[in-house]
Amino acid sequence: MKGSLFDVIDATGLVDKRDPRMRYVEAEMIRSHELCLKISSKKPTDPDYKRLLEELFQSEIDDSVAIVSPFYCDCGCRMTIGKNVTINKGATILSPGKVEIEDNVLIGPEVKIATVNHDLHDRHNLFHFGKVTIKENAWICIGAIICPGVTIGRNAVVAAGAVVTKDVPDNTVVGGNPATVIKKIDV
Repeated sequence: MKGSLFDVIDATGLVDKRDPRMRYVEAEMIRSHELCLKISSKKPTDPDYKRLLEELFQSEIDDSVAIVSPFYCDCGCRMTIGKNVTINKGATILSPGKVEIEDNVLIGPEVKIATVNHDLHDRHNLFHFGKVTIKENAWICIGAIICPGVTIGRNAVVAAGAVVTKDVPDNTVVGGNPATVIKKIDV
């Protein structure tokens, strides 16, 4: 969406909700919400399921991708999904700041990914955006929360219930709140 608020989000990360371009984000949220309701009302084996996902993400989805409903994403046009990705039931992805999921990623049930946060001092008007990247072969376990601006490294594991506020290095296991490195993984 050239010329939209998404250009500002990519450039600055800070947006005032009173910016007239915010209508682009609001329109995308409504479009995505309506599609997520349709997706979540269907079985993954339904012939329309994949078509609706592709409409949501505005791109082709590889046949190796499995997204289990219910699923919620508020800005589908701001997500990219690689091959052999599984997103289990109950995932909530707030993606106006962008979410990039690389190949062979596992995302467990009830995982939350956020790319937007309210400003500490002007929480009703200002939003901070940060892209979330999940690198190849990462595993995000059940109930984990990934905060804005975080990169999950290649082969990393985010333990169940972890709250990730900082980048996760490649080949590590993190857990806790806030998440810290538990151990390195030999690869």
